[in-house]
Amino acid sequence: MTLKLGLNRRILITVLVTFLVWGHIAWDYFHGGIPTHYLFHSKDMPGIPNWMGGLVLPFFTYFLLYRIHKRIDRPNSKEKLQQVVLSFLASALVAISIAICFMNEVDIIDYIMGSLFILAFFKPLYKAEYLLGWVLGSSFTFGAIIPIAFGSLFCLFLFIFYKVGIGVGDLVKRKSK
Repeated sequence: MTLKLGLNRRILITVLVTFLVWGHIAWDYFHGGIPTHYLFHSKDMPGIPNWMGGLVLPFFTYFLLYRIHKRIDRPNSKEKLQQVVLSFLASALVAISIAICFMNEVDIIDYIMGSLFILAFFKPLYKAEYLLGWVLGSSFTFGAIIPIAFGSLFCLFLFIFYKVGIGVGDLVKRKSK
């Protein structure tokens, strides 16, 4: 029996994310106020309060879960839900490690990001589960809006890197024949 990402599971996960994000916002509100995040960590740039992520993140989560569902729940799909969950968890762990490094001012974030670009030549890191893991893993530290915007742009670059990697691999295979 293969597990599916049906409507009930998508709604359950979206409701869970909604409660978590609004619980975090409520905690912030009663413990010093809702933080505002600034683009490029500069107070000269426009601020984005965390409550905006509370409005956007549930819809974004459901949208990505729907995209995953459409991809893996087809009759001829070779991808399994277990693989998607592992990819999501790996992405969330990377995002959490970057957030921890950022909060503690550890200067290895560039190396982590660089390794993701190198890995993108070989693995499709642009898929929805990676983006969802990235956003949920980093939203505690950076709010939800900045990870959604950065993650979406980042996925575009990862898509380009992956397609270039496939193209170079095909070229090398043709030249070796």
